Amino acid sequence: MVRIFAIIAALIVSAPLAAQDIAGDTAVAQPTLAQPASLMDQARDAQEIARLMGEVQTAVSLAQTQYVGMVTGGPGAGYQGAIALPTDEPGVWRAVIVGRQDIDKPDADWLELAEYEIANGAIRSETIHPQSNIPLLTGTASAMAQARSFAPRVVLAAGNNAFCLDESAGASVTASVTFATIVLPPRDNGTFDAYVLNGPIEEGAIPLGRHYRVGFDKFGLQGTPDLITDTCEVITWSANDADLATKVYLTNYKGAETPSPVHILLSTLLPMRLGVTTGDTMWPVVSGTVGEPMPADQVQVAP
Repeated sequence: MVRIFAIIAALIVSAPLAAQDIAGDTAVAQPTLAQPASLMDQARDAQEIARLMGEVQTAVSLAQTQYVGMVTGGPGAGYQGAIALPTDEPGVWRAVIVGRQDIDKPDADWLELAEYEIANGAIRSETIHPQSNIPLLTGTASAMAQARSFAPRVVLAAGNNAFCLDESAGASVTASVTFATIVLPPRDNGTFDAYVLNGPIEEGAIPLGRHYRVGFDKFGLQGTPDLITDTCEVITWSANDADLATKVYLTNYKGAETPSPVHILLSTLLPMRLGVTTGDTMWPVVSGTVGEPMPADQVQVAP
C-alpha cells in the first residue's frame, strides 16, 4: 500500500577473509553510532555515514560504467565489481575495478583490473591494466574487495527470510533476490562496514528493507550481520504526480530512536520528503539531511 501524505506541519530541515594489513592512510574518520551524547548527535552521525555511502556508491558506479564500456567484449568472468578508497585530496576517490584469477577457487588472488580517480561526480583519470601486467590487490583494497563478495553470502546464510523476494513473476517461477553492496573504507582502528541493500532500487520504487550492515576487521567477519530495517515496505510513486515535492512519505521505524544511515541515503533518491517515525517522535529527512524531530502526535495528515 502506498502511504504518501501531504503534511500540514512544517518540516524543518537543517569465504572468510584473509588477514590484511589495513593501512591507516586510507582510513576515513566516521561515526560508529555507539552511545552518542544525544539523539540528535546520533542522527547526525547516521547522516555522515549516509553521506559517505553516497560518495562511495557514486564513485564505484561511475568507474564500473566506464570500465564496462571500455573493455572489448565485456569485463569477463573474473570481473568482481568495484571498491572506492579515499585519497589525500578531500572529495576525491580512488575507485578500483576488482577481479579474480579463478572465481571457482576460494583462495584465488584478487586483482586490480583498472583504477579511476573520481572528483565531484566525474572521472578525472583512468588506468586500465593490460592483461599481461595486472597487479595483485593487497592490504586495504584486498580486504574491501573480499568483503564486497563475502558480505551478501553472510546475509544469505542467515536464512530464507534474509531478503525480501521479488515474487512478481508468479508462483511458477522461483523468486529472485536483488541486492547492492556498499563497502565503506576503514576507520582509524582498521574496522569497516559493508552495507547490503535489498533491491531492486529503481525509478518509482525504493525498498525500505530488508537492509543489513556487516562488520569486518583485518581478520575477516566481525560478529553477525546487523538487520537495519526489518520490513519489506516499498516506497512507490508516479512520476506524473505534480505534487510529489510537497508530499511526505511516512514510515514507522520500529525499535529505533533515530533514522538509520540507510533511511537517510534512500532519501536522496526520493522525489518527496521522508518522515521516519520512531515511537513518539517523527524525524524529517530530506535529500540526505535530517531535520529537528517533532512529536509524532503533532504531525497532521491532510485528508
